[in-house]
Amino acid sequence: MSSNNENERLETVQRFLQLDYNKSTEFQDIVDLASQLCEMSVALITLLDKNVNWLKVRSGVDLEVMPRETSFCQYGIQQDNILIIPDATKDSRFNNNPLVQSDPNLRFYAGAPLILKNGLKLGTLCLFDLKPNNLTVLQQKTLSVLSRQVTFLMELELSHKLLQQQIKETESKNESLRKIAQFQSHQIRQPLTAIMGLIELVNDGAQPVDEGWLKMFSKAINNFDTTIHDIVSESIGSEDL
Repeated sequence: MSSNNENERLETVQRFLQLDYNKSTEFQDIVDLASQLCEMSVALITLLDKNVNWLKVRSGVDLEVMPRETSFCQYGIQQDNILIIPDATKDSRFNNNPLVQSDPNLRFYAGAPLILKNGLKLGTLCLFDLKPNNLTVLQQKTLSVLSRQVTFLMELELSHKLLQQQIKETESKNESLRKIAQFQSHQIRQPLTAIMGLIELVNDGAQPVDEGWLKMFSKAINNFDTTIHDIVSESIGSEDL
């Protein structure tokens, strides 16, 4: 994976780490089902960050995070299909891993990558066992299907969260604009009243149109323009009008 792709992947992982995976039971149900159908003691939904592997949903283990350098999932996301390690003691990538050499003495691993629609791989739906093991063809297919379901739910949850944020921001902005309109309507009337008063004086012949009157009229116009500018600027948050 190129550094650019990895940077994009890590940025995406950060967004998905913000989700509440315990808000509903769907993610836990999938993990429990994977453990049962594949007959493995441990099942996890993991998100692989820059330095750590987050165990976001767990069955059979209480650990919430582990170093990336010792995680099996760092290899799981390098594939498009399931990575299966029947016996970690016989695989050069894992035989010196502390998780294999000491407690919990892991032996078997199977990980299906969590692949987004844009091709980025966030982590895995993975299985562990404390003895050498394997998956049947049906179990492999089951794990793949469940991993796609996890990804679908994750994207759905993120979309829902972003939509709720946009709705909240829109409602807040609309309320602010309503308050601004109510407050500023009085400020518009003041300079406008002054302008209309000057015009009425001229129409009634009570005020000659001389240099002094033009200065007063110009000042009233400028005040009105400034007021309008301030209102619009406050409404849309711009100082460059």
